[in-house]
Amino acid sequence: MTDLIVVGAITKNEDYIDKAINSVKDHNFHKKYILLDGAPAGKLKTHYEKYIRYKKRLKKHYPDFEIIEYDECIYYRRIIDKFLKENYEAVAKNLLIIQDDVELDNFDLDKVLQLKADFNDPFLKIIYFRENRRRAPHWFNVIEECANGVEELIKTHGWSERVYLTTKEDLKYILENLPVKGGCNGKFIEYYYQNMMQRKSWKTITDEEQLEYWQKWGCYEHKDIHHKHLVAKR
Repeated sequence: MTDLIVVGAITKNEDYIDKAINSVKDHNFHKKYILLDGAPAGKLKTHYEKYIRYKKRLKKHYPDFEIIEYDECIYYRRIIDKFLKENYEAVAKNLLIIQDDVELDNFDLDKVLQLKADFNDPFLKIIYFRENRRRAPHWFNVIEECANGVEELIKTHGWSERVYLTTKEDLKYILENLPVKGGCNGKFIEYYYQNMMQRKSWKTITDEEQLEYWQKWGCYEHKDIHHKHLVAKR
């Protein structure tokens, strides 16, 4: 079984979340969640009022989703961490996590789950679906094309948290083993990996040591499934 988790926040583009949800509407999910971050400080009163109306609209429009609101602005990493800790027993084994301004390609979820189950790598934790554009080298370094002989998967240093498939066990492990500092002041998960690759020490350690770091993440890119980033304005 797989649960869908849509992670959202205050936005000026209120229709983007509808596009994100619409891009995955044909999959058979066990449960569906929308997680809404608290509004950040420093916004105008009208912005807060608009966000309240937006959240009410989502509750009305998506009665099949469990909508969880956070009072404080805690950003992506803490939202995922808090949600997982509070709902670990309730959520399904597999999680498809997508941000509120991302459209995902149409694909066969069951086929990807089977590919993940059959894949011969005990360190596999994440299959992510990157943006359909040229890879930014500071974000992604390819370790192995056609990883372990599987054409669909590319083993990479770095990954995209905009949309990915993982298990609750693996996500829990990743969150519990993040360094104390990093992640764009702890706001995001993917930045921890990016920060590591930008350090001077990254270029001086051996390939084997880099692979040891990769094993903490176990990230693979799906070669044929991509996303479109709509770039919401907050």
